[in-house]
Amino acid sequence: MASCRQEEARDDAPKVYYDLKGFIENQIVYLNEKKPEVRKTAVLGSKRDLSKTREVDWKKELELFVQADINKPSYRQSYEMVQNGPLHYEYRLKPGNDLPVAYLKIDTDSVLKQPLRVEALIRTSNKVYNSEKKLVLNAVKRDNLLEVNAYEVDGYQKLIFVERKTFSVHGQIGL
Repeated sequence: MASCRQEEARDDAPKVYYDLKGFIENQIVYLNEKKPEVRKTAVLGSKRDLSKTREVDWKKELELFVQADINKPSYRQSYEMVQNGPLHYEYRLKPGNDLPVAYLKIDTDSVLKQPLRVEALIRTSNKVYNSEKKLVLNAVKRDNLLEVNAYEVDGYQKLIFVERKTFSVHGQIGL
C-alpha cells in the first residue's frame, strides 16, 4: 500500500518535460463532446480504406500520442532537451537508453502555450519483433482554443520470418 502512495506522489511531481499527456487527454474530452466528423484514410501494405464518421473512440484513436508522453517517473533522466521553449520543445533519447520514444518535438502557440504540432517517433524492438511509428498531430486555434484538426501515424511492423508490413493512418477532423 505504501508503494502505491509513493508512485502517486512521484506522478504528481512537477513535469520535467512538456505535458503532452495532459493536452491529449483534454482534447479527448473535447472531441468526445463535440463529435466532429472525421475523414480517415488507413493503409496496410497495398490495401487502402477510406471512411467518414462521427462515431470515434477518441481515447483509442489518440492513444499513441498519450504513449508518446515522456513525463513518466522512470524516464526523467533519459532524454536530453535539444531545444526548450519558448515556442519549441524537442527531446531526444540519450544514447544508452532503451525506451520506446526516440524523440518528441512540440511546437506551441505563442499565446496559449499549447501544441500546434506534435511529432514523435516510437520504436519497439526485441528478438522477434520490430516496429516503428512516426506520429504527427496538428491543431488549429479557434475561439482562443486549440483544437486537434489532423493526425497521422506512419510506420511498419516486422516479425521474424515474416515480411515487413507498412501502415499509415491519416485523420482529418472537421470541427
